Amino acid sequence: MVKNRIYKWYIRIGIILVIMINILAWLSPGFCDWHTLYITPLIVNTFGRLSNLFPFSVGEVMIVLGIILVLAAVVIAVALIFLRKKSKYVSFTKAFYRVFVGILVGVCIVMTSNCTILYHCTPIDANPKVAYREYNVEELELLRNHIVERCNYYMELMPRDENGNIVFDGDMKEEAKKAMRGISDEFPKLKGYYPNVKDMFFSDLMSQAYIGGYYFPFSMEANANANMCIANYPAVYCHELSHLHGYIYEDEANYLAYEACINSDSDFFKYSGYLSVLVYVDNAYFEAIGEDYFYYITQPMVDEQVWVDNAFLTDETWEEVEEDAIISTDTVETMSDEFTETTLNLNGVEEGMISYSLVVDLLLQKYDGILY
Repeated sequence: MVKNRIYKWYIRIGIILVIMINILAWLSPGFCDWHTLYITPLIVNTFGRLSNLFPFSVGEVMIVLGIILVLAAVVIAVALIFLRKKSKYVSFTKAFYRVFVGILVGVCIVMTSNCTILYHCTPIDANPKVAYREYNVEELELLRNHIVERCNYYMELMPRDENGNIVFDGDMKEEAKKAMRGISDEFPKLKGYYPNVKDMFFSDLMSQAYIGGYYFPFSMEANANANMCIANYPAVYCHELSHLHGYIYEDEANYLAYEACINSDSDFFKYSGYLSVLVYVDNAYFEAIGEDYFYYITQPMVDEQVWVDNAFLTDETWEEVEEDAIISTDTVETMSDEFTETTLNLNGVEEGMISYSLVVDLLLQKYDGILY
């Protein structure tokens, strides 16, 4: 009886807590800012340190177990429909679904604390010295040409092997932590503990979904696709680590990764930072000039080697991924895009996946008074 009462109170309090916190988050950005500044660091320091004891992605294991649990719940529900002697299974079924509901409520509490309320924080200010405004094509052109020039410059500085591949001699994951702490005075939420970024076991599936990294709120881990070309890693590591410290918006995570990388002591990290925003800025500029190719080519051009370095996967890796694929890449990509779009929309991000490219707005604001 006592256990039953405790369970019922847990369910009731859990549901009420989730509802109240979500309502408060939607109504008060100040509450969300307070949470990410004072509560999130405590969560990272406990759950983040605990999961960091394991060399593999704990979050990835949780995903697999979660899928198994949901499938079991469906199978049991369907089986009860066809079983004639149901009395033998009633006790087991009740126990299973009590556990299932308990876990589900726990998932909602953690998801609310470590993810959903973060979507209602006050947006970051890329340049406190100037008020945000609309920027014109000429200013976007200056930004685009600056990024192109920096990419071309750092491309020349990269050490390479006999095949032309970039070589990095150092601990990239530790360098990413150092880079994030390097901008923590400007962005205080980035202060504190950082766990190691974990390589994903299911990196092939991530590759098919065109996902470079993943923040898992239940284990407080930053995960990365292990298949990517090397120049992607610094920016992806920093992007996911920014999520871990409360910056959940994709454009903000892109911007913070850019800031961390270009302010790093490593030329390789600087290069990765500029590469990480190149496509966003270049595409925005090309669209802004009405896709006028003849005018576009009058501007500084991106070196061919830069595009090679900025590839998501090498051709050889893509071939391996496709050979081992159980589901077609088109199907995986579509499912991933729809899931991401829906998740962002439900959390109040009306732009959906377009929000990734909104980093261009932050960059335009950053360089206001510097480039134009």
